[in-house]
This record gives sequence, C-alpha cells and structure tokens, in this order.
Amino acid sequence: MTTYAPYPLYFSRGEGARVKDLDGRWYHDMVANYGALTHGHNHPALTRAVRDQIQRGTALGGPSTLQYRHADLLCARVPALERLRYCNSGTEATMWALRTARAYTSRDVIVKIDGGYHGTHDWGHVSAFIHGGKTCQQVLPDLPTANLAPGVPESVLQSIVTVPFNDAESVAEVLTRLRGSVAGLIVEPVLGVGGGIPARPEYLAELRQLTSQEGVVLIFDECATFRLGPWQVKHGIEPDLSTFSKILGGGLPIGVFGGSAEIMSMFSPSQPEPLYHASAFGGNSLSLAAGIAALETFGDAEIALLDSLGSKLRAGLDAAARKAGVVGRAVGEGGLSYFHFGSKSPQNASDTAAARRGRDQLRALVHLHLLNEGFLTARHGLMCQHIVTDLSVVEEFVEVFASTLQLLHPYIAQNHPDLLLNPGARTPPTAAGRRAR
Repeated sequence: MTTYAPYPLYFSRGEGARVKDLDGRWYHDMVANYGALTHGHNHPALTRAVRDQIQRGTALGGPSTLQYRHADLLCARVPALERLRYCNSGTEATMWALRTARAYTSRDVIVKIDGGYHGTHDWGHVSAFIHGGKTCQQVLPDLPTANLAPGVPESVLQSIVTVPFNDAESVAEVLTRLRGSVAGLIVEPVLGVGGGIPARPEYLAELRQLTSQEGVVLIFDECATFRLGPWQVKHGIEPDLSTFSKILGGGLPIGVFGGSAEIMSMFSPSQPEPLYHASAFGGNSLSLAAGIAALETFGDAEIALLDSLGSKLRAGLDAAARKAGVVGRAVGEGGLSYFHFGSKSPQNASDTAAARRGRDQLRALVHLHLLNEGFLTARHGLMCQHIVTDLSVVEEFVEVFASTLQLLHPYIAQNHPDLLLNPGARTPPTAAGRRAR
C-alpha cells in the first residue's frame, strides 16, 4: 500500500472480500492487493495448501514436483509459454524478461510504454507514472522527454526508449530509426497504474507484426492481467515472452517469466555460455503450493464472474457521476477498473496525467470519504474485485460513490467548475458519516 494523508490505515486481518484495521473497523476491499488477491483473503483452498505444505518444507534448495505441477497448470492456460522459469516477484520477472531478450538478440535497447509500470528495477522506472524524479532527453532527441525515478541513473536512457500507449505508429518509427539495436518491446495489455486503459483491439496485433518484422522480442507483462483471461489468450495474440506474478502465488510472493522454447533455451546448461539465473527463494514450495490451489480454483467461471462484476461496476460509476452532476467516466477490462474525472476517455498515460493535473486534492477527498464509508480503494483510482465479491457490494459501492461526489459538490463547484455537468445546479445535502460495519 502507498501512504496517504493524514495517515495510512494499518490492517490486522482479512476475511473473504473484507479487511479489518487496527481499530477493529471492517472495510469492503476494492483493491485486492492491486489484483494479487483475486481469491480474496483466507480462501480455504489456498490456506489449506499452505498449511499442508509448510509441514513438508518451505524452500528445499532444489527442484520439486510442485514446480512441474504449477508449470503444467500455467502452460495449459497460456499456449505461448513453452518454457518458463520462477523468481520471487513481478519486478524480477520483468527484469529477467528484458535481460533474456537482450541476451537472445545480442542487442541492448528496450522499448517500453510511457506510463507503463513493470516493477522497481532501473529499467522499469523510466516514465513509469510515479511522482518525483527528473526529466531527461531520450536517445532519440525528438522524442518526448523521459521521467526517471529518484535514484535511477541517466545512463539507463542509453538502453531504454519510451513511446505512447495505443500508438503503433510511434513504435514503427522508433523500430525503423533504431533498426538492429532494439532487443525487445515490453507492454502491459491494460495500462494499470497509468490509468487502467485497455489496449485498442488492433494495437497489440500491430505490435506483434512490427516486432516480428524487425526481429524484436515482444514481451507482454501480464502480472496484473492474468486475472482477465489472461489477456493474450482472451484476445488471441501470442508474444515471444510473458511475465506473471500476483494471482499465480495464491497470496504469496512469486514471479514467472517464459515463452518461446528457442528463446528460453538461453538458460540451458547445454549452451556454450548459458544465461545464468539463480534465486534462493525462486519457485519456493509455499508459493507454488498456494499458486497451484489458486490456478485449480480459477477458471472460466471465475473469469466470467470478474468480467460481469467489472462491467457492472464501470457502468454504475458512470451512472453515479451523472447522478451527482459530475463529469467523469470509468475505464478498464474485466475485474480491473479505474475512474477518471473529465470528459475525455484516456488513451494513454499523457491523457491520464492531464485528467489528474490539479485534481490530486479532489482524488484524495474521494478516497478518504470512501474509507469513512467503509470501502478500501487505491488512492490513485484503481479498483479490483475478488471472485468472492458479492454483486450487492458493488451496487452499494456505486451508491456510496454517488453520495461521495454529491457531498463534494460544493468543493468541486469552487475548485473544479469544469467538472460539473450543470455548473449552476445545486445538489441536495447528503447524509455524511461512516457506515456501520
């Protein structure tokens, strides 16, 4: 969790789709640990798997049958995964995918999406839609400047180029101008932290064609979007490499990267100079046991449920904004949603930044009032459902969201009149105060 004023909540327990803070108050969890806890808290199948495994060992220091069972389940879901390897987090998975692409192609440059978030390594923290840092010129001087997180050296820009999301023409131009230098292109099928924006239907197919033409490794970061299908299976586009985490660990840390058998053969000991990858806790038995239970209890029915809950949530949030006389819209796919203030439906991170600009205090007030009403959301606007989330909770959340905007109507009228559907209208007073839980 990120911090927020006046102070962040600390939690003591999770049950189903709710969490309890240290003061004993319960909240409907609309974050699901940013999508990682798709099964909710303390799911019986997952906790039973961990309890049974901990008696057999947690990290045995060598291969186990759990790795093969987990890999079989995952590869059956994702045909593009011909070979895979385990690590401890999405950060490690994306870092290793980039290194693998570089080793395979003997090239250095990675193209990433402006606003794309791929973890906390230096390569991922270039224009990753985070606060702070500095702006620097990219290696191609006519491209927009890139943002570097604090502590990331400017030298990283010699091997990272950023392009806008949903813009295949920019990718084509960069790949042409840097022909022979680009190792890989990494992209989230749904831009998560950058605004919950799904890719245009044809966008990723265009990336597949462009990267194939230039011998560039196409990498899908599905750490967040596996819960949507996964995305590549749902929409029928196969990347060369993929990364996963979150749900695959069943609530415990895990990272997975893999794809083409030819590319992943770089790690084979039979290679003259194999790519070295080691990890004391990569593929540890507890995470794999929980992950196996998670995969075995997350299928088409659960994905369809999240699709339905997400669609109803987004339609409800749009209706709630209209009811409150506020300009805004929800975007997303499946059980991953995001609400933006303003009339424009964002297509990339620049649109998201424009929608947020000058409205941080408004977003903070919405977040805090939702907490007061018993709903935990991500402060920046991301919302995720669990497979144990009840439709009635989504409906209640929509009602509370509408009343929150109505309560803030005077503040919006004074500070953001452009966000009012009818600036001269007065909204009726609404009952404030925390709901009993």
